[in-house]
Amino acid sequence: MEALPTPERITRLIRALNDLQVSVVWNATRELARYGAASAQALPALRAALESRDSASRLWARYAIARITNDLPAHLPYFLAALDETTTLFPGMAASVLTAFGPAAHEAVPRLIREFDKADSAYRWGAAGALAAIGPAAAEAVPVLTQALNDADEKVRWYSAWALGEIGSAASPALSALLDRLNDSDEDVRGYAARAIGRIGGPEARAALAALEAMQSEDNENLQAVATEAISRLHPESIHQSETAP
Repeated sequence: MEALPTPERITRLIRALNDLQVSVVWNATRELARYGAASAQALPALRAALESRDSASRLWARYAIARITNDLPAHLPYFLAALDETTTLFPGMAASVLTAFGPAAHEAVPRLIREFDKADSAYRWGAAGALAAIGPAAAEAVPVLTQALNDADEKVRWYSAWALGEIGSAASPALSALLDRLNDSDEDVRGYAARAIGRIGGPEARAALAALEAMQSEDNENLQAVATEAISRLHPESIHQSETAP
């Protein structure tokens, strides 16, 4: 468990909310949010920050308030609206905020799906990351995530594979596309595709066993590890046999 902040630390962070450098303000709000209810004394200053001229500072202040008060539903409409701020926020920033709330942000799924229509890839991989954090409740996004496995940006592909794995068995329609990604030119994509196949599971996923076993022989230790984990989920007796073979 993370140690609670000292009162002096909270005071310094509150003071940082008035810094002229917006990046300092953003970092202070994120740290206050990380401490949750222990940062309650910062709420008046954070509410004042909601009047900032900088839209990103307003976004992070709202995020901190939601985390400190543990009341995302009261603030979710604001974060959904922030997804449409394409000129004042960095691409993908609003989705990054939603990622921090995990399954509690499940109402955002339809709006996150629309992020995949945007030209800048940061919006697409940001949305995929948020959908991954939401997990099984994001099953509605399986079709768009499956399509995103063919995105030109490798970061979109691996975030989408990660999201499909976090959704789990409901993502079984994506298995064929994930099997294709085991031959992706990017090793991260291949690794996340292997991980997703293992987590989705089911009889159809066993079609990937030969490719996963071949991945265990590659030089990349991370790929070896995810392939072994996926095989253990799909075909656990093969792991047992390899461990007991002479």
